[in-house]
Amino acid sequence: MRKQMQFSVERPRLERELDRLEAGGLGVIAGSAGYGKSSSVASWASRLGTPVRWIRGAERLSDALLFAAEDDGGIWLPRLGRAARKKSRIDTCAASLCADLAAPYASLTLIIDNTDALTEDPESLAMLRAIAERDPDGSRVIFIGRRRAALRLATARSKRAVLEVGAVALRVSPQQTRQIAEARGWRGTPSQLEEVRRGAAGNGGILSAWLSRADDRSSTRDLDDFIRRDVVGGCEPLLRRLAEERSETTNLHMLQSLWGEGLLIAPAEDDELGREGWEIPKMIAAALSLPGEIATGLPHPPGTQRTHVREMPREQDRRVFIHDLGPLHMEVDGRTVDGAAIRPRSLALLTYLATRPRHSATRDEAIDALWPEADAQAGLNSLNQAIYHLRRAIDPDYDASPEGGATPYVRHEAEIVSMHPELVCFDSASLTTRLNRIRIRPRTEEIEGLLDDYRGAFGSELPFEPWVQRYRGTIEVSLMTMVERAIQSAHAAGDYDRAINLAARATRIDPESGELLESLALMLAEDGALAGARRAARRAIALFEEMEIAPPRDLVQLSAGGELDRGIRARTNEPH
Repeated sequence: MRKQMQFSVERPRLERELDRLEAGGLGVIAGSAGYGKSSSVASWASRLGTPVRWIRGAERLSDALLFAAEDDGGIWLPRLGRAARKKSRIDTCAASLCADLAAPYASLTLIIDNTDALTEDPESLAMLRAIAERDPDGSRVIFIGRRRAALRLATARSKRAVLEVGAVALRVSPQQTRQIAEARGWRGTPSQLEEVRRGAAGNGGILSAWLSRADDRSSTRDLDDFIRRDVVGGCEPLLRRLAEERSETTNLHMLQSLWGEGLLIAPAEDDELGREGWEIPKMIAAALSLPGEIATGLPHPPGTQRTHVREMPREQDRRVFIHDLGPLHMEVDGRTVDGAAIRPRSLALLTYLATRPRHSATRDEAIDALWPEADAQAGLNSLNQAIYHLRRAIDPDYDASPEGGATPYVRHEAEIVSMHPELVCFDSASLTTRLNRIRIRPRTEEIEGLLDDYRGAFGSELPFEPWVQRYRGTIEVSLMTMVERAIQSAHAAGDYDRAINLAARATRIDPESGELLESLALMLAEDGALAGARRAARRAIALFEEMEIAPPRDLVQLSAGGELDRGIRARTNEPH
């Protein structure tokens, strides 16, 4: 029965809320079982493009901490890894974890799941408070749990603003409800399906279980058991008291907390599912054997402020930001335009101009690069079409603008085609400018900033165009040269954490570099993270063998489980 209850759907409302969580922020997500909190956050986190680490609250917290630290070879949480391997006390592990989060190169997103289970143990609660109350840094932390009161206990003294997201943002929409029903092979009227969604308070787990149940009594009992045990849990006495006492002095904060967990429906002024007063969802009430319409008398004090979160208006800006490192997309006037939404030749023109000095080229240069086999007139026609559709992609109102009134993002004057230098910004150009500026003596934070901004290879949509390959190679060689020097400098200074972090990030830029992977493997072994060292060593050996190069003996020894010796220790300082 439990497997049948699982169903994954997109949660755009949750993702919009989490997108507001800036670097250094603290997020709290509360909701009863069945709302898909963890899977939804995992889906959001997978698109971040920055490192994410998970810790799951459990009785053996030390094992969970070690597992999180060893993930990805212990690169992003090195201090926690050392403390966990030594089986240090929880407070020592907490201090190590906070130091990792505060490291200048960190910029992590740490997600602690099943957080309210940790609040029941004093040591674990102290660790949560240490994380929430640490001094400001660039790492984001998200607590996920069922009971909002328990999560607030851990975040009460946070030094930063807390973004709270409740069950309302996790509810399945009517469209998602129909998708779940169709996947279950259910046939019925839309009105009946909407009634079930309302009865489940938008809880996708309850809805999926109801759709999957058979006609026999055992399935009905399984559904009720799931609601009582997993969804309601320890809140059953509280809901029963609310239903039976009908107190006129019920605490509004308590009602809002239960609403945030998905155990109540708020009045219609605040809740899309609401009516006149506070209600216990019908399916939850039925599972608890509470009388029908039991909560319509719950008070809704007049003048209560709305508790749902409103979208903050975004400042409008005429500039266009072209994110061309990794899959191309652009931001303009509050909109995001994916490269897939731009016509292929217009996208190619945009990418080509990104490679040019001052983002300009003559018409002949553009035609030769993009339409090398076309005759002069056909090439000119293709260029004009590409310019026209690129202008429309950036400005949907381009056609409706009076002549000469459209914003000149793409300029075509005489023989020159260009992007407006003051209105259009390319990530690749910004990165190249910064590389040139800090080439001599880069500071730590400057290199970390460059790596943060390098989201992927330039021109991923046009990987085989020669002009793309040249520009991509120029960027990567310049960046990697600087990073490799920084790795050697950090290791020579004994800053293994930073050296390992830089090497790991460099292997993401150049995953085919056996030398980089070798360096990473040796430094991980020297730091004591043997599991990650062996994984990196095996990857390096595979790359060497593909190039028909005999892998170093020490690397083979390490991949087979050998210990670090002085010979390996000396090799980590060798330049590549």
